[in-house]
Amino acid sequence: MYLTGKKLIDKFTKLLYNVNMKASKLDRRHTGYGDFKYSITFRGIETGKFCEIRNWCWEQWGPSAEIDNREKLVNPNLSWAWISDEYRMRIYIATDKEYQWYLLKWT
Repeated sequence: MYLTGKKLIDKFTKLLYNVNMKASKLDRRHTGYGDFKYSITFRGIETGKFCEIRNWCWEQWGPSAEIDNREKLVNPNLSWAWISDEYRMRIYIATDKEYQWYLLKWT
């Protein structure tokens, strides 16, 4: 069976969309290891998508902060955080539960 029409366009759009963001499991080399289990990295051209997903995380799991500023907070959100600077745009997710929720919504 071949994909045609809208199904083909939807599949192609998802493939293009996923090229610009990459989810990965953190290890000791990564910022946030120990507090977070996963990160989603965005290419520079995907600033709009990064903001959209960051806002979705804010709505789902509550307010958070940039990963570099978390230690300054009295009660930091343990579910997620982000980093956005001139070199990288990344969202950090703490557990498998949040990661599966992200996958269901955005992939």
